[in-house]
Amino acid sequence: MARTRWAPFSAFTSLEREMQDMMSRFHTRPFLEGFEWRPSTDVYEEEGKLFVRTEIPGIDPSEELTIEVEENVLHIKGEKKMEKEISEDNRYLRECRYGSFQRDVILPEGVDTDKIRADYDNGILTVMVPMPDEHVAEPRKVKVEVRSPTPA
Repeated sequence: MARTRWAPFSAFTSLEREMQDMMSRFHTRPFLEGFEWRPSTDVYEEEGKLFVRTEIPGIDPSEELTIEVEENVLHIKGEKKMEKEISEDNRYLRECRYGSFQRDVILPEGVDTDKIRADYDNGILTVMVPMPDEHVAEPRKVKVEVRSPTPA
């Protein structure tokens, strides 16, 4: 009688691999090209400021990130590039997202766009928008520079 190794979860492992293969084939369909992914974002108000906190690890904010305010909309645009291509035959799991992304957040009327600040630290982009005074400013388009922490 031949011995076989007892592996009670091997059916699940096999099923997971089949599901990954199916999903990777689905994601490589031409009709899905051009779709952007949306990074996780929190928007909250604290101490008279609106904070937009977006998780975008693995990017260079000086080259792969653009933040603009046009009229009353904050636009966060960028691209997360894959560091190196790995063939599907050698891939066991793919959960990281790559490609172009964009998040738009509607801002209150009258925001002083000159006072908007953005910081990128440890893969987290935090945009701080001071809440407006009672007066309403004219809408315009501005580019917001992103600061990275200086190495110690």
